[in-house]
Amino acid sequence: MYPKMHEILKPKESMNFKVEHFEVSEESAKMCRLRDTINRKREYEGFEAGTYVRLCDKNISSNMGVMMSNTPMEMRTNEYFVHKANGNVLIAGLGLGMVVLAIQDKPEVKSIFVIEKYKEVIDLVVPQLPLNNKVKIINSDIFNWQPNGHKFDTIYFDIWNDITGDNYPEMKKLHRKFCRKLNRDNPHFWIDSWRKYDCKMANRSGDRFWL
Repeated sequence: MYPKMHEILKPKESMNFKVEHFEVSEESAKMCRLRDTINRKREYEGFEAGTYVRLCDKNISSNMGVMMSNTPMEMRTNEYFVHKANGNVLIAGLGLGMVVLAIQDKPEVKSIFVIEKYKEVIDLVVPQLPLNNKVKIINSDIFNWQPNGHKFDTIYFDIWNDITGDNYPEMKKLHRKFCRKLNRDNPHFWIDSWRKYDCKMANRSGDRFWL
């Protein structure tokens, strides 16, 4: 389903962002899986030793500024979107481009609009990706971007770095704005946000962070 992103993306950085490879030892992977067992979560399910790649915001100190990686958690939590993607697709957030590559060759996907807020991220990532002609990258803030008559069969918002209750109000705002842009003539239309349920639960419980 997913390509080996560390073989596609080479380490590269700009003033505010960087793409970097990182190694996970067997010992570190075991400790992460043990943490899952203790916390009764699935954050590190399938986490194995090896080489991974991540996109980082150099201005954020928490969690090393990681915006996205190709760890098993990221792949697992995006699988349903990859499965549901069909027709004209709108994605908010480029990240590593992993999910774009995963869906661009699906015959049921006609077009992919990717809205990315940061031009530096586009410049770091896009030239390295083997994108096909279905994909259009737009430098804009999804909260301000207007589809100008376009209808979409699949809409997916993936612009948040953390799983936190603070994200849930933003998710609701985006869903309200773009639900009117869904092609409801398509019985397979679909809209969602990355880990929306987890953020909703964290918001309800008053916990700021899920992890």
